[in-house]
Amino acid sequence: MATSKAVRLGRELRRGGILWIPFVPLLIFALAFEILPMAYIFYSSVHSAKGLGLHSYVQVFHSKYYVISLRNSILVSAAVGIVGLMAGTLGALALRSLHESKREKLLTLVNMTTNFAGVPLAFAYIVLLGVNGLITVLAKEKMGLDLYGMGFNLFSWTGIVLVYIYFTVPLAFMLMYPAVYAIGQDIQEAAEILGASRSYFWRKVGIPILLPSMLGSFTLLFANALGAYATAYALTNSNNSLVSITIANLVTGDIFPDPSLASALAVIMAAILALSLLINGKLRRRGGVGQ
Repeated sequence: MATSKAVRLGRELRRGGILWIPFVPLLIFALAFEILPMAYIFYSSVHSAKGLGLHSYVQVFHSKYYVISLRNSILVSAAVGIVGLMAGTLGALALRSLHESKREKLLTLVNMTTNFAGVPLAFAYIVLLGVNGLITVLAKEKMGLDLYGMGFNLFSWTGIVLVYIYFTVPLAFMLMYPAVYAIGQDIQEAAEILGASRSYFWRKVGIPILLPSMLGSFTLLFANALGAYATAYALTNSNNSLVSITIANLVTGDIFPDPSLASALAVIMAAILALSLLINGKLRRRGGVGQ
């Protein structure tokens, strides 16, 4: 089997000729910045001060602190993925009713919003909803609402979820829009002609059509939130235990640095991300995300 695949690959390379040359820099880039670093991280995870072995993995799953950081990251990513998916799907459905020119402008705006994340996003939220933020001060002076006195805290888990949702909703919107747009008006009209109400159509036809896309999009939203680092770190520093922040602390820590343990956590997180993407791929083949 492996020999036949190698033979087919050789035939394709010979058939492509010089057309493969532009892909050489891409292959070099992928090898230098993705494949080799990942291989080194895996090697580092099994090579600690105790020698080769799974000592770092054992330490991860026997330490309550690291288990909690993994649990927190999974819970936050799941919550953000669910909220973002619901909001993005409803937004994509609402966009169908707009004129095409307005729809294109809104899609451009949403596409730009998906790229606004990291430290700039955290800073923007601090300016608006920090202890002395614009919205915080205006709400207290103009409406008599003390947000922080009522229990809101931007620098807590609530703030992390709120900030993550900001860049998750536009991504969900862009993921779900093609699937929503694929439900043509003619399908709805045909259902209405046959006597189906709007709610019955969405319950029996619309939602089953969208379900594979929604599940597949959720896995991508989950993976995106799980791998986020800069936004949460800029917002809360090291006060909240997320696996991405824990990895950074183990690598850059001045007192107890442990690169092997950080690599083990990175491999575990990569395995969770790979599983999410694998599920997404199966759902795409079964129902078609964005088709």
